[in-house]
Amino acid sequence: MIRTYANLTDRFVLAGGDLSALDTAVWVDLLRPTQDEERAIESAFDIDVPTLQEMSEIELSSRLYAENGGQFMTAMMLSHTDGDNVVMSPVTFVRIGERLITVRYEEPRAIDAFVTRCHKAGTYTADSLMIGLLEGLIERAADVLERAGHDLDAVSRKIFAIEPVSSTSAPPAKAKPEPRDFQSVLEQIGRKGDLLSKVYECLVSLQRLLAYAAGITQGKPVESESGSRFGALARDVQSLVDHSNFLNQKITFLLDATLGMINIQQTTIIKIFSVAAVVFLPPTLIASIYGMNFDFMPELIWPYGYPMALFLMVVSAVVPYQFFKWQRWL
Repeated sequence: MIRTYANLTDRFVLAGGDLSALDTAVWVDLLRPTQDEERAIESAFDIDVPTLQEMSEIELSSRLYAENGGQFMTAMMLSHTDGDNVVMSPVTFVRIGERLITVRYEEPRAIDAFVTRCHKAGTYTADSLMIGLLEGLIERAADVLERAGHDLDAVSRKIFAIEPVSSTSAPPAKAKPEPRDFQSVLEQIGRKGDLLSKVYECLVSLQRLLAYAAGITQGKPVESESGSRFGALARDVQSLVDHSNFLNQKITFLLDATLGMINIQQTTIIKIFSVAAVVFLPPTLIASIYGMNFDFMPELIWPYGYPMALFLMVVSAVVPYQFFKWQRWL
């Protein structure tokens, strides 16, 4: 799909869905372009439109380069950011003359929101369009980081059983704590870790793109404002990268804490079985002794032999139990 945008009558408008308005277009947006559409753009601008495979390459020389008078800048963007199943896909900005060409294969909400804002404002240049698109992508990544931070706080409360602060002055009644499902906690931590890795990769690619774009504008007086805005965006991205590193460290801490809690639970279960085995060992010994079939066993003819055996079994079980309680092993 090809969409061209132009400045007409002091307004930024959609010029058409093809290349008929290419002469006045300031932005050409390629969304999942077909081979015919790619060939049409290549013929119109004398450039080589990168394919999805070429855009996905991780080499820096494949993402940031100049060719036939055009500056090609590729970064990763986030789509479907309402949940944890975030889709990461490349987007290429081609700065050629006074036009901006974008090549993408996903429809992030940030770009659609930016286009809607542009229709309500004045005119735009290629640089201002690129800056606005990058701002939208960065804001969306920041929103994902903010939501991930809140979700990690909730996971932390679940791990350490932190009770929420009550708004009333009266202390809340203590209820029996619900058993914690650490398997579910591990799954949540895994999803958040995968989400943050995608956000981090997106931010690093944007950081490199902004550094490249700011370098292009150096030495051009007319582009000094664009260069300063690129620099401001680079500082914003750096702060988000630092926050992403902090959240990754928090995920590592929560993962270690969860595994520690699981280990404590398992140790407690094994301790209970061990104590139960020790408690029931003496009664079992007494019962096994009086279960032997020997001819000479004086206790067998005692009138109170059976009650005495039961009494010894109970005492031999109670004494170890009380000892464990006294040692605070239970």
